[in-house]
Amino acid sequence: MIITISQDRFHRELATFERTAFRLETRSSYKLGYEQVDFDLFLAGSPVPPPDRAWWRPWLEQIRRLTDEGKTVARVRVVDEPPTDYQRWELWAHGWHEGAGEQISYLRKADAITAGLPLGSDWWLLDEARLIVIRYNEDGSILSKILTDDPGTIARHRALRDLAVRHATTAGAILAALPEDTSCNRLENG
Repeated sequence: MIITISQDRFHRELATFERTAFRLETRSSYKLGYEQVDFDLFLAGSPVPPPDRAWWRPWLEQIRRLTDEGKTVARVRVVDEPPTDYQRWELWAHGWHEGAGEQISYLRKADAITAGLPLGSDWWLLDEARLIVIRYNEDGSILSKILTDDPGTIARHRALRDLAVRHATTAGAILAALPEDTSCNRLENG
């Protein structure tokens, strides 16, 4: 099966997996309209904590519920050196995601390339049996989401996940490598 799925189906898949959900993020930035105001506030030095945002809070609550049920939600984010503004915003918000139970690690883009990890495609691997590939327009807006359970595709993405996890590091290691005046180091976060 290979099908294009709606946003509603995407949310259902992420809310109802049985054991594990893993995401690989490879883009330097995203353009999701609902985030723009908060991203702009971060850039202006006045970020709003994720639990205080109506669009962000449900994700953190969902992660908490899923992990309280014994499920694992993990991701590896590929980061530029230095991180883009968007990646700095994600690093700033890391603590709230971690506090909710999401396991996020980071992979420097140069290390991802050296390891042979293909970049340019984001995806979720659910229960090691279903894959959702997220396709983006050039500007970072979502073009489509494709769901598949093709065994060969799943096996290839399990291997890519293992490769990404093996080479990834902690948010702390990434933050420690940034100059002191980088805004995600200066701002208090979760």
